[in-house]
Amino acid sequence: MRKRSDNPSTDIVMFLKLLTSINFKRLGVTFASIFGLIWLFLEPAGIFLPEWLNWGWRGYIGLTLFSLLCTIALNLPRKSVCRSLSSPDSTVEIKVGDLFDEPGHLVIGANDVFDTEPGEVIKPSSVQGQFLTRMYHGDHRRLDTDIDVALEPLKAERKRESGRKKGKFWRYPIGTTLVLGLPDRRYFLNAYGYMGNDLKVESTADDIWRSLSCLWEQVRLKGHGLEVAIPVIGSDLARTNLPRMTLTKLIVISFIAASKKDFVTEKLTVVIHPKDLDSVDLYALKDFLDSACF
Repeated sequence: MRKRSDNPSTDIVMFLKLLTSINFKRLGVTFASIFGLIWLFLEPAGIFLPEWLNWGWRGYIGLTLFSLLCTIALNLPRKSVCRSLSSPDSTVEIKVGDLFDEPGHLVIGANDVFDTEPGEVIKPSSVQGQFLTRMYHGDHRRLDTDIDVALEPLKAERKRESGRKKGKFWRYPIGTTLVLGLPDRRYFLNAYGYMGNDLKVESTADDIWRSLSCLWEQVRLKGHGLEVAIPVIGSDLARTNLPRMTLTKLIVISFIAASKKDFVTEKLTVVIHPKDLDSVDLYALKDFLDSACF
């Protein structure tokens, strides 16, 4: 069952974060553009219709206020940005929210040994930890069983890691993607990082790109075109040293590249957790989508 937040205080905090994320330079540029565009048409019109456009200071103040209102309307705090691809018929959305509230299929980032044990191995606050808690009710043995079944055809690709003292010992190639769940609600477990013997996950931009390429192929084959939601994989505990903005753009570019080859899904939603709002700029991501979704 999907659990939606009904805590008003959480929504208020999110709105305040969105409000403080407004770029005042962007406001200034927008205001100047609107004011200047209107003035560009009014100035020559005043030559031919002086009796209609002789507003004086009242007109100037009115134009300023109108431009200001348009600027505010165009830059209201937003929780999502969405654009359609010109080809194929797919949509890309970047939004602030809870991954597990999203409809359709979910992508769950994983390490190359597909650890599930909560605590020191898998942090409860991570997406993997929440997946275990919310989708498997904390029963990591049942999750292990499902993972083992999905890994059965891939035994020839695995390598045993002898130096680990905790967690699992069989390593699989980066990009290995397991498909769990039912046809209308798949969970794509995607291995994007190496779990070290010190229980720290490491990954690179190349690893992320490779894992995403493999992910889109599995979504194409087993997602039946239904929408897919993905977190900003590679952030927090993955030690990629890449900011969330870069990772978000990498996910979108990878999806667009895969979609240009062949249809993947009707909609991809990249979900940013509210606690990460301080490290992303939704307005910059809007501009990025405008330029990327051609």
